[in-house]
Amino acid sequence: MASKKFKVTYGVDQRAEEEDDRIRMQMEQRILESLCSNCKHQGDCAFLPKACSPIIECELYECGPSEKPRLTVVRKNCASVEVLPESDHPLLGLCINCENLRGCNLPKPAGGVWMCEEYC
Repeated sequence: MASKKFKVTYGVDQRAEEEDDRIRMQMEQRILESLCSNCKHQGDCAFLPKACSPIIECELYECGPSEKPRLTVVRKNCASVEVLPESDHPLLGLCINCENLRGCNLPKPAGGVWMCEEYC
């Protein structure tokens, strides 16, 4: 039986992922700078991915919310929030006894949180 040698390419995969992130950020910036930011056809536009600069004129432009929303993947930041000592910033509201407090990245205003979808 012949043995095969496989080459591990973690660095290449990471560089490709970084390149994808860079391209995605450029696309987001291009959208914010062009008519596309409030166009109905933004979700299924054929011109936007090919654009090299912000689009300032388009025959298909229609103002309004997008008919087909653009979905993007958002990376979850796993860093936990440092809770200030009780003397500086006492927790009020639902945060006091929430099981998700240690890993929660949501803002905690001084007046307390009284409605939260993540509370458990």
